Amino acid sequence: MIAKQWKELKLKGELHVLEETVIQGNRLAQFYQNTLVSFFILFLLIPLISPILDIIHPLNETRARQQLLRVNYIFFNNDDYYFCVYLHLLWGAIVVVFTAVGADWLYILIIHHNSGLFAVCGYQVQKVTANPNYSSYGILVENERYKKFRACILMHKEAIRYYNLLNECSQGSYLIQVGLNMLGMSATAVQTVININKPEEAMRSALFCGASQFHLFLLSLPGQVLLDNCHSLAANMYIPIKDSNKVHYTYQDRYNSAWYAIPVKIQKLLYVMQIRCKKLCSLTAGGLYDMNIENFGIERSK
Repeated sequence: MIAKQWKELKLKGELHVLEETVIQGNRLAQFYQNTLVSFFILFLLIPLISPILDIIHPLNETRARQQLLRVNYIFFNNDDYYFCVYLHLLWGAIVVVFTAVGADWLYILIIHHNSGLFAVCGYQVQKVTANPNYSSYGILVENERYKKFRACILMHKEAIRYYNLLNECSQGSYLIQVGLNMLGMSATAVQTVININKPEEAMRSALFCGASQFHLFLLSLPGQVLLDNCHSLAANMYIPIKDSNKVHYTYQDRYNSAWYAIPVKIQKLLYVMQIRCKKLCSLTAGGLYDMNIENFGIERSK
């Protein structure tokens, strides 16, 4: 669907609107990757503090060492093969984290593509309703405008169909991720408090808790972007603003589109579109939790 929509918009000369939204999503995904990897690197370095101090500032006895995770290999003592176990856990952690980052990156782009479809729809409506002095054009031009507005309706329908598929596919995944995130944040917060007298253990738990909160935030933010773009289509129109260097787009009041001057039959189509836009396109976690910033703030405060 993405490839088909991308190709169609390119032929219509409207790809720049979608592309702008997708580029914003790509920047968000890049920020997500850099931040989560930074948390991950700190998490990996904490178990190495004791071995490094044994070299820099040795004591008469070996300092207590902790692994990345608490594991039991049964067939041998973990302390006797500390670095081998560390490398094994390091490799497993890298596979898990970068798999999650790659999947989330792709998902962020998919959601922003859906948001871009709503932006394209608004841009199409603005173009159709621009300069609506039909009295000087004639019936043929009016019919041509009507056909173009029908194309806007079809684009809106396509965006909603895309959202329905996206929400259907993501509900189960979001439910699992949000559930695990909340459990992880609660457990690591308790561990941080319990191990407050053990700096290394407390720091590791605090990092894990912070990374879990950040992950939940990045799961909620794309859903908020989709929600905003869907809502703005009913309340606003996408208006091109030109400056000396480039053309950029911003949301303006819908009355700037002069919708009131277009023929009645087109106004009726516009009205139907606005009615559908009142039903917001909100991604959910199993239908129990809406993926948006407001709910993230509520859960974080808990």
